[in-house]
Amino acid sequence: MTKPIKISRSGLKLFLECPRCFWLDLHHKIKRPPPYPYTLAAAVDYLVKQEFDKYREKGKLPPIFAAQKIKAKLYAGEDLATWRNNFKGISFMDDDLNASLYGAVDDILEFPDGSLAVVDYKSTGSREITVYDDYRKQMDTYAYILERMGHKVHPEAYFVFYQVDKTGCGFKNALPFNEEIRAVTIDPSWVPEAFEKAIALARQKTAPAAAPECKHCAYVGAASIHGGFETHDTQSDQNYVLVEEE
Repeated sequence: MTKPIKISRSGLKLFLECPRCFWLDLHHKIKRPPPYPYTLAAAVDYLVKQEFDKYREKGKLPPIFAAQKIKAKLYAGEDLATWRNNFKGISFMDDDLNASLYGAVDDILEFPDGSLAVVDYKSTGSREITVYDDYRKQMDTYAYILERMGHKVHPEAYFVFYQVDKTGCGFKNALPFNEEIRAVTIDPSWVPEAFEKAIALARQKTAPAAAPECKHCAYVGAASIHGGFETHDTQSDQNYVLVEEE
């Protein structure tokens, strides 16, 4: 029997960026150097969840959504805690591929027709708020997972941005934020093919070529030449698991 494979939304992102980095991560746990820890962003996420949960308990919509006249409520299902868990999240098992895809969400809106919309919190110190292509792909992937779980999905997903307000006079031991919603139209049509290709590569016994634009692979290649050592691959028969890094 082919062993089951479990990859996260961030794992699928890595596959799209560089198949070789994805393969090395799965087979040998060779990960890209981690970015600087986003501890401030994580703290903002934690505080926003606490604030939104208070509105959820009261059955009310947070003011930022109410101001946009969004006709929905915060999802209050018992499975929300699991859906937010970085190691469980929303997930589905594809029996044909013997593989699962999962990802942790920040929050969910539920509309009167029963459809669900993913909500993601983003904090930034930039002057301009930008919805990057990767952000859109993140929402597409979550929408696809929810659909495979049997849920009706709303045609839009929502980003709640918390942008540092730098117009004040001094710090004064407080960091003010401007709160803004950006809605995006979801398109999960690309996800099934990408997921299938990622699983096929995960079961491949040899490493693929690096993506031409992958700076990580380019660095390793240059280091192997100028550092006087060679890089080579070995086969591993372990279960392949990517840890969610949202």
